[in-house]
Amino acid sequence: AYFGIFDGHGGREAALYAKEHLLDAIVKQSGFWSNDDEHVLRAIKHGFLATHLGMWKEVGKWPKTMSGQPSTSGTTASIAFIRKSKLYIGHVGDSRIVLGYESVDGDEDWQAQPLTRDHKPESPSEKARIYSAGGLVMNRSGVDRVVWNRPPINHRGPVRRSTHFDKIPFLAVARSLGDLWSYNYQEGEFVVSPEPDVSVVQLDARRDRCIVIASDGLWNMMSVRDAIQRCLCVLGQERQVHNPSKMLVDEALFRWNRINTRADNTSVVTVMLDPAGPSRSE
Repeated sequence: AYFGIFDGHGGREAALYAKEHLLDAIVKQSGFWSNDDEHVLRAIKHGFLATHLGMWKEVGKWPKTMSGQPSTSGTTASIAFIRKSKLYIGHVGDSRIVLGYESVDGDEDWQAQPLTRDHKPESPSEKARIYSAGGLVMNRSGVDRVVWNRPPINHRGPVRRSTHFDKIPFLAVARSLGDLWSYNYQEGEFVVSPEPDVSVVQLDARRDRCIVIASDGLWNMMSVRDAIQRCLCVLGQERQVHNPSKMLVDEALFRWNRINTRADNTSVVTVMLDPAGPSRSE
């Protein structure tokens, strides 16, 4: 089983491309079908990078910015595979994957375990990586952003080392797929990195109950524990059929509206995990 969230910015093109190509790019890696976890995780990482590089061939077809620059489209990507009771994760950006599980101490509430970390420019490790790639981080309106070294709008001719660049505090995530504007030709790497965090989790059917994958439109309005508790509440409403993903989106939109703020894109995928059945001895 495969699940994912792609939260685009700067246009929808990168998110659509990742949605359509990332899965194929991963499963065609020979190591993906291995029984060795490290081979599977390497395949996921290589699939992310292949998808990102594939956008180079497409960006010329994407709409230019209002100032006539090449597209600045990019996307978060938080994906999960369930295979043989294991959860394999690949992640760039600030969407998030959270596991909900029953407490071993008999607490009726479910507990929440974040399985990803947000890639934000203010993170010390991400900021250090950005600077080592020749990038900058600047604050705009209280938010740290990766700087776009943009040629002036009236610039004509090739970009050279001597070319003056406008330094634009631009992107509030430190890793993504797309954002090809961030390529540093001097360093030969992307300041906004496409390299994913990858990990594997052994699922326990005796305690693990749900997986929530969501964009920051949810997490900016709701704690991970709150989201997991709301999934638990759905199970208690047996007389009606409830979609936990829609319930979480509706609650997030309500909270955005309550603070009179335009809602951020809010996408949620919820995977409910069936509890283990009785043992053969029973």
